[in-house]
Amino acid sequence: MSASSQKRTVLVSGASAGIGRACAVMLARRGDTVIAMGRRVEALQSLANEAPAGSIEILPGDLNDKAYLDRADGHFARCDVFINNAGVLRYAPLMDLSDDDIAWMFQTNVMAAVQLTRRVARHMVARQSGHIVFMTSIAAREIYRLASGYCATKHALSAFARSFRLELQGFGIKVTEVAPGMVDTNIREGSDHPAVVAAMQARRFSPLTSDEVASAVVYALESTPNLCPDLIELRPLGSV
Repeated sequence: MSASSQKRTVLVSGASAGIGRACAVMLARRGDTVIAMGRRVEALQSLANEAPAGSIEILPGDLNDKAYLDRADGHFARCDVFINNAGVLRYAPLMDLSDDDIAWMFQTNVMAAVQLTRRVARHMVARQSGHIVFMTSIAAREIYRLASGYCATKHALSAFARSFRLELQGFGIKVTEVAPGMVDTNIREGSDHPAVVAAMQARRFSPLTSDEVASAVVYALESTPNLCPDLIELRPLGSV
């Protein structure tokens, strides 16, 4: 069970796979009620089967769809915790990324993330409590060859995370940024540029697992009331 004396309701975006899925399952098994957001209905339905019965509610839809967010607002009002995790990625040399590739990453990783956070945060402000976790990346503070577009989105999201922390702390709301290095998820499946494939094959370390990142989220959420973990950076052993 969680350290909190009361059962929490946790909203997780991007819960159909990877880090979001691992967070949803881990928190549900620890006694929280999880509202899982994602685009793939079947993946969310299978997620609900991995946790205790009734502990995961699914909320399928596209974060870029305003009508979907409007319909979901009643669910946002119930949330004690929001894990802002949804994101997309396309690796390629900067000169080979299309304008559409860059716009796609910024729309989901930054614009949709901020719009959703503002909606959830309004309810937390009204209650004078809550905890928001931004899932950024080591790329939020560093620049990597072949990942310039993604790095730029994570730099922007990190800036918003820090801004939300400054503006919401007076309302009793914690904001934590979790910044993992390379994680073994399917987020890179669409990155098939030959330079990217060669770089992945030359990698000399094992990436983090989604469960390892989820464990850091659990640590942040179970901190004592006066403790706010502002930034948690996670790196695979042997990476630079």
